[in-house]
Amino acid sequence: MQPNPAEAFLLKDKRTLVNNTLFSDIKIKGNDGKEISAHRVILAVRSEVFKRMLLNGMKESSQEVIEFPEFSSDVLHVIIEYLYAGKVTEHTLTIEIVAEAFHSADYFLLEQLKLQIIEFFNNHLRNNTENKLNLSAKVLSRLLECMGSSDNEFIDLLCDSINSVSLKSIEYCNLTVNALEYCLSNVKRKEIMLFSLSEYELFHYIILWAASGISEEALSFYKSCLPSSETVKSLDRNSNPLIYIHNIQGHAKYQSTMITKTSPLLNLVKLERIHPFIILNIIEPLNGLIDSKTLIDVYRKQALFAGKSAYFDCVSFQWDDKAHGSNIYLNNTSLITSNSSSHEWIRTTIPISRQSSIFEWNIMVEEMCSCFWVGICTEKGFNVEYNSWLGKQAYGWVFGSNGVICHNTQQENGPYTNKYGKEFKENDRITVHLDMGKRTCSFSINGKRYPIAFRDLPDEIYPAVSLKAPGRARIEPHQYNSIK
Repeated sequence: MQPNPAEAFLLKDKRTLVNNTLFSDIKIKGNDGKEISAHRVILAVRSEVFKRMLLNGMKESSQEVIEFPEFSSDVLHVIIEYLYAGKVTEHTLTIEIVAEAFHSADYFLLEQLKLQIIEFFNNHLRNNTENKLNLSAKVLSRLLECMGSSDNEFIDLLCDSINSVSLKSIEYCNLTVNALEYCLSNVKRKEIMLFSLSEYELFHYIILWAASGISEEALSFYKSCLPSSETVKSLDRNSNPLIYIHNIQGHAKYQSTMITKTSPLLNLVKLERIHPFIILNIIEPLNGLIDSKTLIDVYRKQALFAGKSAYFDCVSFQWDDKAHGSNIYLNNTSLITSNSSSHEWIRTTIPISRQSSIFEWNIMVEEMCSCFWVGICTEKGFNVEYNSWLGKQAYGWVFGSNGVICHNTQQENGPYTNKYGKEFKENDRITVHLDMGKRTCSFSINGKRYPIAFRDLPDEIYPAVSLKAPGRARIEPHQYNSIK
């Protein structure tokens, strides 16, 4: 809402007092040596921090110049303008100092100014075409450098924006170790997907991020050692990958520095989700980055699942950008949203085809639609139609939020007679249990498991969901609480 003319004139007059020597009786000095003229009475009335400094017998009460070594004069100008006018202009608050300005607003206990700074940053992202993800990473890094790891609304906003997309889109130079570790710890604490990347992609990013901080030569070396995530994704999952590190002797040159840089970060990677042959042939030869005790524990975890269940990495649970209805959109590789008025469906990138394994994954109902369907599909031998309801098709097996299961019903809107489990709702977690040995599938709702829903399944299956607007679904590996 625009101020009325009288308020506008008053605001203009207030701004003329900023850094005005007329009746000025104090100066505020930044760490760059520049001074800002100010008036004690305005500072004391508008700020509790200044009031304590100027009126409670503190040393600043008798000083003509108050120095703030934490802040530059540009940042202090933001504070002074807010105290005088109640708002800051984009002439004073710039994107280059937004992190420091937020820190100063926090220091001076100016909650409304903090909100204005967050609003300024959001508006800047909306109105500029620059790489928004890299800007968020850069501001987060600077903010954590200023404020430490204290939680606040701006840090949470920046961290969430980074977590919602692929980490590999961020240039290495824009994330400090504190920012990267904070993001990883934050994701782990909230138990959500790590940047929608496979664990190998996360490992890959951390190694190259650390190497980039050493030298271009180091970065080039580790790029030559580590196959890309695309190469790893293309491996035949039914055979041993033939990928080995070449010229591994060069690792000794950087080993000590790399261990120091990566240790706190690699502890946050779930290595047991990475294909064991990748662990053996690519990660283990990078001697020292993962200590032998951790590697033994990783192999132990993987062995516990051998022949019992397949705990494969997040690549297996990524939505396929080329295999979905025309009005389903990928927010990222694990999260999709429907904008369709009728049901469509989407499947993952990699089929499940092992003959004697148990596969389990979660579908998180992030936003409910009129009926939300979780299930599996096959494409082997079928000419599939993604712009349809999956439960209608012979190649689809689904469990609906209305508490029924459907396969090849040939009907769009019921009547549904195959009651199963119970109804589920928004924010529920649906776990799919697929036994490829017995060719059966069952479901759980928030950890409560129900009997077998489908039998005699084909030998190649994809995880799938079928939904319509405003439905939103996230896929993630099922967490095995028995593994310590």
